[in-house]
Amino acid sequence: IKKIQSFSFGNIEKFSAGNLVVRMTNDVNQVQHLIMMILQSLTRIPILFVGAFILALITLPRFWWFVILMVVLIFVSSQVIFKQMGKFFSKIQTLIDKTNTLAKENLQGVRVVKSFNQEKNETNRFTDNSNELTHVNTTVGYLFSTMMPMFMLISYVAIGTAILFVGRDVVKHPNDLVVIASFTSYLMQIFFAIMIGGMMATFASRGFVSLRRIKEILDTTPDLTYAQDAPDRDLNGNISFKNVSFTYPGDTKPALKNVSFDIEAGEMIGIVGATGSGKTTLAQLIPRLYDPTEGVVAVGGVDLKAVNEKSLRAAVSFVLQKAILFSGTIAENLRQGKKDANEKDFQKAVEIAQAAEFVNRYEDNFDHIVEERAATFSGGRKQRL
Repeated sequence: IKKIQSFSFGNIEKFSAGNLVVRMTNDVNQVQHLIMMILQSLTRIPILFVGAFILALITLPRFWWFVILMVVLIFVSSQVIFKQMGKFFSKIQTLIDKTNTLAKENLQGVRVVKSFNQEKNETNRFTDNSNELTHVNTTVGYLFSTMMPMFMLISYVAIGTAILFVGRDVVKHPNDLVVIASFTSYLMQIFFAIMIGGMMATFASRGFVSLRRIKEILDTTPDLTYAQDAPDRDLNGNISFKNVSFTYPGDTKPALKNVSFDIEAGEMIGIVGATGSGKTTLAQLIPRLYDPTEGVVAVGGVDLKAVNEKSLRAAVSFVLQKAILFSGTIAENLRQGKKDANEKDFQKAVEIAQAAEFVNRYEDNFDHIVEERAATFSGGRKQRL
């Protein structure tokens, strides 16, 4: 969460909200299982394998080639299956991302879906994705169910072959029966260690896929950083754009090109233009939700890139086109703007925002519960809060 909070809008859009939720939950859970598995078997399995391998060579040294051949055979076979599983595990996580995104979009956009009579189409989209996810999971299950019998078959064939080879010596040297039995027992221990290791590797392969996805987030450099060593500034309300151009990541056509203007403190300005002309983009550059591709955006005569985050947030406030309230209480949401605010501060704020008329009607006043996605508040009330 701490890393994601440092991302800019551009970084968030690269991953998408649904993708990040899956990485924070499902992928983290898979990595936890991986760590637990490694801690439980990190020493036991290697010691069992190495000890049995050495004792087998010491017991019947002339069959060293046989032991190594069987180990190599099982190892190569397991690697082929693990490589295939790794591809499927990566696809599984991608499909889980898509499933989460589809579910989120349908729940949040249920009014749009119903308004355009798209229930059937959206259901089909979700069903198709779920069927694909089921198919991939089933394929992985088939591979896993094939792996264990294959290991068992190779192990028993190897043991049977070993008995066939060394069994002839029993006729000539009956006293070697104990040695041969010990050799066979060591072989079984070797194959047991390999089978357990194979099972661990199978589950670990999914954990490593999730680990790679989490590492991708942790290794992402925020494309918007603040001047940490910049002093706190008391910025006035003057806003200046100087030859500002902006192009969204992945686009070739700029959303804004060579925009220049000045707004004096106290002026009330409206930005008018056709749909897609860059009005929202321009507004998002002022609180520095994005950085311009070219040019300078200044507040109070200071380039925003030279202002620390605290000073900028104190000077620039804004109401989002799509208002968002967090689940909790009205007071907890109001404290997003001022952590140490008291009830007097709340009352002053809601009066300025013309929200007092409905907030004061609640019996619990500022302790009134805000449900998830503020479902009990209208769009206008959300914006005022």
